[in-house]
Amino acid sequence: MEKGGTFLAALVLKKRGSHVGMILSFLIFITFVVFLYVVLKPGISTGQDKKTIVQYIENKIVENTSANLTSTSIVINSTQNPGDKCVIFGGFLLMISGEIPTANIVIKNETGNLQNSSVYATDLEINRAGIDNLFFKIYYSPEFDLLNLGLGPPDCSPITNLNYSVGIIKVDDYAFEKKFYQLIDYYNQSYDDLKRGWNIPPGNEFTFSFVQNNGTKIGIDQNISSTEIYSDEVPIQYVDNNANIQGGFIDVKVW
Repeated sequence: MEKGGTFLAALVLKKRGSHVGMILSFLIFITFVVFLYVVLKPGISTGQDKKTIVQYIENKIVENTSANLTSTSIVINSTQNPGDKCVIFGGFLLMISGEIPTANIVIKNETGNLQNSSVYATDLEINRAGIDNLFFKIYYSPEFDLLNLGLGPPDCSPITNLNYSVGIIKVDDYAFEKKFYQLIDYYNQSYDDLKRGWNIPPGNEFTFSFVQNNGTKIGIDQNISSTEIYSDEVPIQYVDNNANIQGGFIDVKVW
């Protein structure tokens, strides 16, 4: 009877020992997992922070390269079409001064070809490609160059505002090729000021490139020593110097 009791007690102790071992193993495993989480969490957080900064910089680039593009049209009354290629639209700049305050405009005919244009007082001169050109598209933005001063009569045939009509004036927001060049110049000349102005958090550096419709890449030559670079490329529509709407990309890198 005593031997049986001793054997049973030993068996119970053995089972208890195995349970204790399992519990200890489980606790060690949990401790290891917690340790890995604590060690890796800063890296995970840092990576997410960098991605957020990349997106923030993309938005700042779009914000700082965008401007209004105002467009309208002119149609000459076909029954009052002069026989000269050069025509003067009397009072045109005065008529649209509320929407187009200055002569920073680009003019195209109905096929999209640029027209040689100039201003004379408040009049608009267009040297048409042909006398059958009656429709013209007008694009205005402060980012375009000012038109030159025209010769005025008698070198061009005047058209009064009763003999031409102005179409609906439309205003859209676009990025401009010219403003990308300006922003890149500012980056190269005043990088620290740009970072402060954009409130980039300390310890973060960035660079960016602008990829044009033809594949030309315009950006900042930067030797990046860091092995942890976070980048993104986003499509964008932009207006070139001839008022053409093009498709391109913004490429941003943060480290």
